[in-house]
Amino acid sequence: MPDPSRTGAGPSRLRELHLSLSTRDHQILEFLSRHRYATTTHLRDVFFAGHATQTAGTRACIRVLHRLLRDRLIARLERRVGGSARGSAASIWYLDAVGERLTRPEQTSRRRFASVSTLFLEHTLAITDAHVTLITQAQVTGAELERVEIESEAWRPFLTTHATATVLKPDLYAHLSTPDYDDHYYLEIDRASESIPVVLGQCRLYAAYRTTGRAQTEHGVFPRVVWIVPTRRRADRLTDAIRAEQDLPDRLFTVITTAQLAATLTSDVAPPTAPPRKEEP
Repeated sequence: MPDPSRTGAGPSRLRELHLSLSTRDHQILEFLSRHRYATTTHLRDVFFAGHATQTAGTRACIRVLHRLLRDRLIARLERRVGGSARGSAASIWYLDAVGERLTRPEQTSRRRFASVSTLFLEHTLAITDAHVTLITQAQVTGAELERVEIESEAWRPFLTTHATATVLKPDLYAHLSTPDYDDHYYLEIDRASESIPVVLGQCRLYAAYRTTGRAQTEHGVFPRVVWIVPTRRRADRLTDAIRAEQDLPDRLFTVITTAQLAATLTSDVAPPTAPPRKEEP
């Protein structure tokens, strides 16, 4: 990726670009800075939702993205998303050299986005998709999306009961509120690339973090841990595995497929992964 100083984007050009961008342009760049990658559909649903039809929103979104592409603020991956989308609507976008320079905090190293593995890209786009679902469902239900922390923003270091230093690493943390309730979530994106024992190890980390009381102090409650998995079969396997672990509080975890996330968010109380285990007499 060329250095922006060698493409006519010196300090004066950067200032000129910064002043020429609309508030929405800046928001798109910041969104891509936080997520690394987003599809045209993601960006349309977040920033062009006010159009009369999805088609009109898609066209308006593509026009803006092509303008940002022209100025090297964003770039497009050669790979496309699957599904029914075609052409620019199937594109995956990331910050190009100039856009990365505009959004990068001073004194931080430059990030490179173009060369990534398919597994990393799919996981990153799934995180973006979950955030977009949070935004769109808040709009539908009238809830306030008070706070979203993505990956490292949501990570929390802590000491286990054995005084071992470790870090809880949710993919997202989200706080949704209405005048009547507050819902807090840790969202974990599972692409079925890890074995069930590895996922159970992450569940135990949540249980250990819960015992510290730090999340309860920060949020008032311990957030619901929602595992978002690709298939119903994977959901059933993980649910059964959590139930079989006597040291895991199964009411803490909800396992759903990607298609169930919107419904889970709109429920006042999301259902547990399974009926509670019978207590030993």
